[in-house]
Amino acid sequence: MNDVHGLVVTEDPAYMDWLEAALGGGARLRLAQPIQADELIELVQGSQRADVVFVQVEQATLASRCGMIEALTERYADLPVVGVGPQGDPEVVLAAMRSGARDFFVLNRDDAQLKDLLGKVMRRSVNNRAATQGKLFSVLSGHPYDGVAFLAQHLALACHERQAAGERVVLVDASAPVGASAVYLNISQPYNLLDAVNDMGRCDQTLVETAFPKHSSGMYVLSLPEDLMGPSRLNHDELVKLLEVFRSLFAVTVVTLDSTQPVDFLTSVIGQSDRSIVLSDQSVLKSRHNKYLLRSLRMENCDLSHTGLVVDNYRRRLGLEPTHLAELLELPLLATLVGQGVNRIQAMNSGESMFETAPKDSYCKDMRSLAQILLGGGGKKTVTASEPGLLARLFS
Repeated sequence: MNDVHGLVVTEDPAYMDWLEAALGGGARLRLAQPIQADELIELVQGSQRADVVFVQVEQATLASRCGMIEALTERYADLPVVGVGPQGDPEVVLAAMRSGARDFFVLNRDDAQLKDLLGKVMRRSVNNRAATQGKLFSVLSGHPYDGVAFLAQHLALACHERQAAGERVVLVDASAPVGASAVYLNISQPYNLLDAVNDMGRCDQTLVETAFPKHSSGMYVLSLPEDLMGPSRLNHDELVKLLEVFRSLFAVTVVTLDSTQPVDFLTSVIGQSDRSIVLSDQSVLKSRHNKYLLRSLRMENCDLSHTGLVVDNYRRRLGLEPTHLAELLELPLLATLVGQGVNRIQAMNSGESMFETAPKDSYCKDMRSLAQILLGGGGKKTVTASEPGLLARLFS
């Protein structure tokens, strides 16, 4: 990294001396004494060249400096802004990142690596728009229940297993019961899905690495707060945009949905998904609820050409057969999941996946096969209709 031109917003000249020494002779830095956000924007606009802006942020100036970063990044989306401060206070660092800072450097720390760290920030800024588009898979049900999050977490983990080193996977649990994925995977959520949606306009690789909760496998997890009562206050329009942003940040995004959410929102997410799964079991109730959900989606002209059925917790001769249910719902059958119910309950209660607690259970094999189908673009053809039986008449 050579010949970098930048501005340094600080009241302490020590930051200028430190940055110039750590970045070497190629750095051309200009001191900007404490100013207002609009003045900084004018200063950037009037500069012949500005490759990066450093902004000193600490607890005493947190609100004003974060407002300055936010205003600058909204005006110049491709201009990297880096926070600097006397120490790595997590509250200060997170606030700076959420405001739009691409990284945070601590005074007189990592001096030997500072040049390389800044180089990574600037390369990410240049390559951000050209990033490879990842895959988006949605899992939904007309009957909100815990099986949706349970399947989605195992699908995401199975997809994560198949990714090359350095490629990321995120599970976005937006369905009811709220917070299920975080509970099942025993993940603390100081930063949750509502926070990420609020930060949609400032979401980048640095925010992901700094704020997003992470499972021990390396998979990222964003869930609604488990203590959320009443309506989720989830901004569905912003979530649609966030999922599109995630395509440039993650190799695979798995999102959970259900019938408590607006039909136009479901239509939008399914429309942008590479593949979608409708999850049901063999019960008449869940089957009927999925029938009503699909009818509503079809009335909205939702594109279901990449949507298939997965039948959960299958038991022979205890309800609608999967192939028959697929006929009734007019969807291709992607998978039939079996396994031991006691192993599922144990995994839910232990905070671990079945890949860890019961790796030989058939459910694990089935989920890896399903991930392979989705990642490989494969699937089964639509099942043709046949003469309905007694359960089918109850379903109709």
